[in-house]
Amino acid sequence: MKVVVLLSKTFFPQHPKAGKVTCFEQKVMDGRKKHTCRKNYQYWRDKINKLQESGGVLSVRQWIGQPFKQPGQGTIVDIPADTVGIQKLELTRKNGEWSAIVEGYNTPVSLLAVNDGLTEQELKDWFAPVFEKEKAEVLTFAIIHFTKERY
Repeated sequence: MKVVVLLSKTFFPQHPKAGKVTCFEQKVMDGRKKHTCRKNYQYWRDKINKLQESGGVLSVRQWIGQPFKQPGQGTIVDIPADTVGIQKLELTRKNGEWSAIVEGYNTPVSLLAVNDGLTEQELKDWFAPVFEKEKAEVLTFAIIHFTKERY
């Protein structure tokens, strides 16, 4: 079994760094990007559990051209199931203050950002539109790990 997770080649239009390259491919390859965060925790947990049960791989990819408009994805790396992991992240943004709880443990947002291949401000700018769209102070995400490191 193969599960695909796509990484952005550039920052999305609502981000202050819109259109600039994320360098995620290089950061995955040199170990600076250790995970990615995704909405829909249950969906990803189920996919990762099936992946691990089958002994498959997590195929980390990015679009070759413009996402959804030009065909083709390039594989960055295929990660064996025994390395891949998933943890539940509760990210809070309240009165301008951010906090993170991973599997019930307080986790510095700065550490979460670094392990996601971003600065703390880039991470906040990445997720701010999600909070605005959901009109919520607390959101749940899946952290999909590319290494054996966990929080």
